[in-house]
Amino acid sequence: MYKWLIFLVLLFAFFIQSSCKKDKAPAVNTIIPVKPLYADSVLYIQNANQNIVYPVSAVQGSYTSFPGGLKIDQVTGAIDVNNSETGLKFKVTFTDPTSGNIKNAFITISGINYRDKIFNLAAGDSIASPIYNADAGAPIPQINNGSTFDTNSGCKNAGIEVNPADGTINLAKSVRDQLIDTGSTQEVKLQYKINDQSKEALNGLNVKIYFYRTASEIPQYLQDILTERKTTILAAPINRFASLASAPMAFTSAQNKPGRPRPPCIIVVSR
Repeated sequence: MYKWLIFLVLLFAFFIQSSCKKDKAPAVNTIIPVKPLYADSVLYIQNANQNIVYPVSAVQGSYTSFPGGLKIDQVTGAIDVNNSETGLKFKVTFTDPTSGNIKNAFITISGINYRDKIFNLAAGDSIASPIYNADAGAPIPQINNGSTFDTNSGCKNAGIEVNPADGTINLAKSVRDQLIDTGSTQEVKLQYKINDQSKEALNGLNVKIYFYRTASEIPQYLQDILTERKTTILAAPINRFASLASAPMAFTSAQNKPGRPRPPCIIVVSR
């Protein structure tokens, strides 16, 4: 009799336990997204006396950037957009002073730049095209609808032929019109406005064109600049919401080298 009673009690306990297991909700793995250093990865100059962008979290530490040209507060991480070099991508690194942990972000200051290269006129390589927002595949917005180039005719007056509609530079015509045999043009400011989130704020970059008959005439210091630029121009864009601390680098850079990628190094040879 007691054996049957014990058996029934154990059987009842087993059913109660099984019922509780069925009612229990399955565990869910929650992935907490990594908070970016800055709310946006592309920053635009503005028609304002001040245009300061702060990190998402007001955490003081050590902020550094690469390459040179980004105006950033090394303690707060505040970026002075209007006084930074435009048309370039920068890597910003935040180091936590307490834990030593590192967090990275890629920030583009909107604008145009030109590729650093040797253009060979004999091979039909005579047009330098602008690169918008550090992305060679990105079209310049609002061509013939608010976006204009060489707005003050500074380049035209210096003999540098810039298409006012799309910003392309006719290198062959620039060299031909100035009767340059060997040497360089005057360095002038190319002023422009782009109908994007900058709201056509006046932007600009310095432009200078070097011309030589053959590549063998190019002086060593210009060759050194071209070599350095391979390590100071950041490459293709990456997902700014991804965790960058352990991600592979999406750019090439010289270690601990404060490279300056402006003005663009435009070299023209006739053959």
